[in-house]
Amino acid sequence: MRKSFFAIASALILSGAPAVFGAPDNSIVSTVYSEAAILLGSSTSQKSKLPNTKLSIPWDKPSFQFWLSYYKNNWNRMKLFSLLDNFKVFYPTVKRIFKEEGIPEDLVFLAVVESNGNPSAVSKAGAAGLWQLMPATAKLYGLKVNRYIDERFDIEKSTHAAAKYLKYLHSLFGRWDLAIAAYNAGPGTIFKRLKLVGAEHFWDLTKLPDETLNYVPKFYAILSIIKEKSFFENKKNSAALLKIKVLSKTSLYRISKKLKVPYYITKRFNSQYRRRIVPAGHYVYIPSKFVKRTNLLKYISSSKIYVYIPKKREKIVSIARRFGADAKLIKEINRLKRTVVYRGQTILIVKTDYKKEAVENGNS
Repeated sequence: MRKSFFAIASALILSGAPAVFGAPDNSIVSTVYSEAAILLGSSTSQKSKLPNTKLSIPWDKPSFQFWLSYYKNNWNRMKLFSLLDNFKVFYPTVKRIFKEEGIPEDLVFLAVVESNGNPSAVSKAGAAGLWQLMPATAKLYGLKVNRYIDERFDIEKSTHAAAKYLKYLHSLFGRWDLAIAAYNAGPGTIFKRLKLVGAEHFWDLTKLPDETLNYVPKFYAILSIIKEKSFFENKKNSAALLKIKVLSKTSLYRISKKLKVPYYITKRFNSQYRRRIVPAGHYVYIPSKFVKRTNLLKYISSSKIYVYIPKKREKIVSIARRFGADAKLIKEINRLKRTVVYRGQTILIVKTDYKKEAVENGNS
């Protein structure tokens, strides 16, 4: 069932603007309701039309040229390249999700501007994760935010939410520069300035918050540098992001110990688990370069990996049969000498055959 427009608009007003800008006044609220209602109404007939798939670099804009000059400084450029190098581990995942959502893949680099590519980042305003989502916006797009789980830190789920939000903002404004500005300042702020100034695109807007005035040209400057240097093209990514399904409720510490990954790394990439406990059926993310279990690394590129903790003594053959895995491989990965495992023992299961999905719902 489709949410009412007014519920969506209210959530966006509350969540869109950082706390430093203050609560939205009545004029912003009325502007959002009136202007957005018209735009939403007109966009309904164009529902099947996908957003533009390419972003145009605004070479002639002074604010863009300022940020381009800023990154010509060697120190600033080195810092940027360091951020981009750290972002490489997320790039394939984020790019795939944005492609699935039907929005320009260039927008993946907004994460570098938003959070410096840090999946555990939290702002003073309360925005969190790779995409710096506010709680209300996150909940609007189906993410859990409670005392146990905060999915704004979940790399895949938050990226889906950010992509949907960006797509929604594009449906409101019809332009990516305005959608990007609204992602930062909130749609209410942008609607108000458009109405007062009579502008049609971001570059003609005035009296926006300083953060937003810099946000858009900074993003385009970073994008132009990435394209110029072909930073993410035709290069093998040595730091793949492992997605590991947890079949039995366990702690991040036990997973970290089993994979021989530094605990601080496991926490940093899985801050969605506030109590450091992973419920059954959920996923954890680990950059492969931090995994020190060498007998597992050779299977990483072609396998699915699961964590399982038996509640009673079980034969390895029975576990393998139930989850569609290979018993010998289970013994090899876990360096087991016996043919049984015991209650509470952490077991890694590697599936090299993607056609079998029996493990997906397996749990005991």
